[in-house]
Amino acid sequence: MTLVPPRPAPPAAAADAAVRASTPLVLRVLFVGLMLYAAFGKGFAYAGWPPVFVGEVLLAVVVAAAVRPWAAIPRNAAALVTAGLVGLAIVQFAVDLLVAAVPLQETLRGLAPIAYSAYAFGVFALLRDHERRVGRHAVVALVQRGMTRATPWVLGAVVVLAALLLVEPAGLPTWPTSGVSLLLTKSGDIAVTLVLFASLLFSAGAAERFGARRPVLVAMWAGAALLVTFRSRGALLALIIGLVVMRPHVARITKVALAALAVVLTLYVSGLSIEVGGREISYDAVGDAVGSVLGAGPEDEIGSNYLDTTNWRADWWSDIWGDVRDERMVLHGGGWGDNLALRHGVTPSLAADDPRVLRLPHNIFFSLAGRAGLVTAIAFLLVPLLTIVRTVRGTGGGRERPLVEAARGGVAAAVVTGFSDIYLESPQGGILFWCLIGFLWWTAAPGIGPAPPSGDRPTRGVT
Repeated sequence: MTLVPPRPAPPAAAADAAVRASTPLVLRVLFVGLMLYAAFGKGFAYAGWPPVFVGEVLLAVVVAAAVRPWAAIPRNAAALVTAGLVGLAIVQFAVDLLVAAVPLQETLRGLAPIAYSAYAFGVFALLRDHERRVGRHAVVALVQRGMTRATPWVLGAVVVLAALLLVEPAGLPTWPTSGVSLLLTKSGDIAVTLVLFASLLFSAGAAERFGARRPVLVAMWAGAALLVTFRSRGALLALIIGLVVMRPHVARITKVALAALAVVLTLYVSGLSIEVGGREISYDAVGDAVGSVLGAGPEDEIGSNYLDTTNWRADWWSDIWGDVRDERMVLHGGGWGDNLALRHGVTPSLAADDPRVLRLPHNIFFSLAGRAGLVTAIAFLLVPLLTIVRTVRGTGGGRERPLVEAARGGVAAAVVTGFSDIYLESPQGGILFWCLIGFLWWTAAPGIGPAPPSGDRPTRGVT
């Protein structure tokens, strides 16, 4: 009897298995964390022991793994602006602590949008280090494989959460320490996630990636998009702008517009009108939402535990802008040292230490302008603009293109959401936003090959 030795695996399959086996543990942990942020948003962001949540622990792991003598440093305009923002933040942090004797918690809240930028530099360094060892194509394939496998359960989660936003059931489970609901997120969070996964679902290779599951996944995506559109005008705008920026081509934008038009016509012809949780799903509701986004709709009557005025955001922003002008807040701001809502009388009926008291004005520009000055507010918005422009010019082909489009659209949707809600200041938005920025910096940097056989590493980062 002759023993036949097992046939060796094809070179490509063997290389693929080797790449998966050699993937650093910190990259795997970071990816899982980002998918949990994308799926559960606020519900996952505030898991932890206040004031330390999962985002701060994850940041410590990423920074510890990325800070090495050979760590790569991004060298582009957006990264340079970000480094300047960090420098300004450190100076104002020192001033607030040493001169004004302000509450540390409020200072940290104001710092959050900039402090999370450490994720961008960490992601860039980690991806660059892995690329040096296995090559860019292997890293891209690894990320795409992870996104493909995560798509079904992420979309399943956001469909459930979008439905819960309309129903608003009582008694949802909460994290035992922070008290935040596990299953109650925000419409803007879901909109950013939908844009992030749109490119994988609707690109040329989607049928091959998802097989027979693709029609079901597309239906889940469309259902969640429809639900958050009726729930939030800001989510509607984030979806529209995110998808346009994701693929800035006339033909693709036309396809999206035609799909949206088909939904609207269906509602019009059928006369369907469903009211769930105080929100109406109908043709008229779509018209009101679009008109409101464009500034032509009726004023939204807002009621909450925090205030009695219907135009509280506009009034608050106007007060902050007046404060910025009167105090000439160019390189500094007064808001990091106190609660902006208390200073401007937005929540006069509640005690200063009441957890329901608002702290951030639901607009990233006015939040940073009032807390850190105009330079910081403008420079912060310049970072995603410079990053997106760079990726539009240099988007790669093949496997890399859907990932670049996904990250670019996600960044744009995150910025739009940040103009109407507390998103970029919060872990569920700020961490995801800066990780996508770091990923785009990496894709736009010149490629490098695997490390030489000797295993010697350069002593200085390359980009």
